[in-house]
Amino acid sequence: MKQVNDVTAKHDRAIFITYMLLTIAFLGMIGINIYAYITVVNLSKMYSNLNNSAITYKLKLLTGNLMFREIVSGFSAKDMNEVWTLLNDAKAIADDIEKTGVASEAKLSEKTIAFKETVLNCYKYREQEQKVKDFSRKYNAAFNELLERVDGIESKLKDLISEKLHVIRMLYIILIVNILLVFMFMIFIFNSYIGRRKAAEEELISMQENLQTIINSLDTMIVTVDPHGTVWEWNNKAEEYFSKIVPTVQGHVLWNVVPFFKDFQKVTEQVYHSKRAQKFMRSKIFYDNAERFFNLYFLPLPASVGGVLIRVEDVTTYEMKEEQMRLSQKMEVVENLVGGLANDFNNVLGAITGTISMMRYSGEKSISSEDFKNNIDLIESSAERAIVMVQQWISMFQKRKPEAVKVDLNKILAHVIKICQNTFDKRINFETDPYDVMAAAKAEPTHLIQLLLNLCDNAAQAMTTMRKDDSTYGGLLSISIDRLIADKNFKDKHPGAKAGSYWILKVSDTGVGIPRDLLPKIFDPFFTTKNGTGLGLSMAVETVKSMNGFIEVDSEVGKGTVFTIYIPELVEETDENQAAPVVKPVSAADQVPVGTGLVLVVDDEAIMRKTAGNILSKLGYQVIFAEDGEQAVEIFKQHNKDIRATLLDMAMPKMSGKEAYVEMKKIDPSLKVLLVSGFKNDERIQSVLELGINGFVQKPYTMSVLAQEVKKLLTAA
Repeated sequence: MKQVNDVTAKHDRAIFITYMLLTIAFLGMIGINIYAYITVVNLSKMYSNLNNSAITYKLKLLTGNLMFREIVSGFSAKDMNEVWTLLNDAKAIADDIEKTGVASEAKLSEKTIAFKETVLNCYKYREQEQKVKDFSRKYNAAFNELLERVDGIESKLKDLISEKLHVIRMLYIILIVNILLVFMFMIFIFNSYIGRRKAAEEELISMQENLQTIINSLDTMIVTVDPHGTVWEWNNKAEEYFSKIVPTVQGHVLWNVVPFFKDFQKVTEQVYHSKRAQKFMRSKIFYDNAERFFNLYFLPLPASVGGVLIRVEDVTTYEMKEEQMRLSQKMEVVENLVGGLANDFNNVLGAITGTISMMRYSGEKSISSEDFKNNIDLIESSAERAIVMVQQWISMFQKRKPEAVKVDLNKILAHVIKICQNTFDKRINFETDPYDVMAAAKAEPTHLIQLLLNLCDNAAQAMTTMRKDDSTYGGLLSISIDRLIADKNFKDKHPGAKAGSYWILKVSDTGVGIPRDLLPKIFDPFFTTKNGTGLGLSMAVETVKSMNGFIEVDSEVGKGTVFTIYIPELVEETDENQAAPVVKPVSAADQVPVGTGLVLVVDDEAIMRKTAGNILSKLGYQVIFAEDGEQAVEIFKQHNKDIRATLLDMAMPKMSGKEAYVEMKKIDPSLKVLLVSGFKNDERIQSVLELGINGFVQKPYTMSVLAQEVKKLLTAA
């Protein structure tokens, strides 16, 4: 930019100097012409006046001389006063000539007076012969001298005119030279300008070619359009990706030839008018019969050019790799937690199997109703604990579309601590300090849980397997939630921070700690001080950034480590006058409603068919069974008029629940189906429900849940 400014400044100075020189030259030429014109006019006027005066003077003198000689010789009867008048007129003319200063040294006026005196003496002493001779010689001498003086004036006038004309000729020579110099200077300037212009144009063309080469060599799609979307430039990557060569796109409206850009028409117009860039990161767009991810940048071109530059990057592969990294991180956590999970499941199963064996043994003898109830409660609570554990792990590791939603960090903390308590070494103690009210934030729950689990897993290893002496295994793992207002100091320390409040999540341990020289590296991908992929903390940074937050770490060898996470608080406007919902008490009869009619149970697991059949029979229903989807369709063809409801498993051999439902609906479009699956209600379940299935129940279910869902299905309009 500085070089451009320097070149512009030099160019401006050169133009200024050129204009100044041309202005001075033209002013000089105008001055010379004016001076020459005034000189010629004055010279002409002076020459005319002096020449006329000299001629008139000479004529008066000659006339007076002739008349005087005639009077003296007696050949004329004219009066002497006429001669005197002529001489006086000559004297007046001589005075005028001397006033011009051209012939002041000639003393013409003085000589004229002397001549008048000589004429007067000659006239007075004309009768005296001797005096007449003397005065006659003086008269002739004075007369001749006057004539010489007048001739001298004329000669001097001619010399003066010649001198002035010489000056004028020199001025015009200078003028011609000046004109030639200006002409040559202008030719030089224009040649230089044209040369520089040509060189600049060649350089510009070269730069454009180089720029085009650079643009075409970029591994990203570049498109430039005018304000109306007409394509100007279309680089090689765009040609390759969209399979459209430049001639088929250039000069056409972008979204007409490539419908991919139709959704961004208004964005392009906004960027052009506002002169503000916009970007869309990881936008999911259906293109080329597939769902892909793109980064799109819309940049306004300079005002002198107009239009918008569009940069498009297909980041689908990057997104898949990132998903693989997240999966790798999950698997790394799973490897460390699976032992504890198996131990916890064994505890649950041990409680169930032990109680059942005890009941079987006691049943042969006798068992009190109180003991029976206690045993059933123990089995039920253990089963519920196992269900909760499975649901927690499924929700964490189930692959689904990331979506930031409103979460309560207190609940996230409780969920994470529960998993850690079930899986970590029992010598690790836990300490939690949740916030005293709901800690609302916007985040993707699974990613946030995964982030905290990873930090807790690192802390657990720092207090167990990373210790040199296993006798010192254990320590304190603490998680707390606090709140702060982002003041000036906080924003100075975190330039990306915005005004408002932040939640502070602290995960601290009393483990081995991290050396100071390694602290700057721990967030680098693949860096690790233990066995593993080294992706945990790098993904943690990405997760926190996706929530517009920050993460910091402080550690001391031998004392432990503290990770501090800052997450923006979610502030929502609430209606204080809105009444709280009224919750009606539910009776025992409502919890386990009974019914009648034939129910088709479709499940490939015999134990689940038996469980569902026993529950439905207890509730008053008749039950028929199918082991897979094909058998279910055949049974439905035979008994569809009698079947009131169908419990349909999602995953089965031969024909899935989805395929079976489609075939059964062809037989009876009004059939009522309750979908049953061990999977959570995710995208796969939703895709089946959208076909028209009436409800969904997740395995394992209790008698009350199944009773309520079947009753709801049968009573629905």
